[in-house]
Amino acid sequence: DLDILTNNKKEDENRLQTIKQKQFAVLSKNINIEMNAINKFIYGTNSNAPVIDFSENSYSFFTPDDTGTGIAYKGLIVFDLTVLKLTRLPVIVHDSIILKQISDVAIEKILELYENSGKQIFIALDKQNSYTEKAVKTLESNVVLCLAPNGNELFGRSWG
Repeated sequence: DLDILTNNKKEDENRLQTIKQKQFAVLSKNINIEMNAINKFIYGTNSNAPVIDFSENSYSFFTPDDTGTGIAYKGLIVFDLTVLKLTRLPVIVHDSIILKQISDVAIEKILELYENSGKQIFIALDKQNSYTEKAVKTLESNVVLCLAPNGNELFGRSWG
């Protein structure tokens, strides 16, 4: 009986490992398909989409054949938008540090995705008038809070 139980335990562990690997593969596939679609919408077909791969104790996240700083930020935004779309997550937040590294044309497309997400998006942008006319119009039509110097600081004073 002990041999049977030991064998059953080993078989169960092997089945569990196989199920985990299949689930990691399904999760990676679904995320990668959506990241590819979002990346294609933002950048067209000439830009590689980020790729995520899960394993038992780790993951890898990279953009094939591109390691630039802006690419890392682009990958983060594409991943965040993917998670926003594929899950019940109700909100994302992107800071100007991330968005500054991305081209103006791409910002325009990202703003379009934000606007059409049906979810709450918080962004912080510096120098919003330096973006495309369409991007500025999108920002202006969706702004809830706009902070600026000379009396428009949060709580009425500069913290700098």
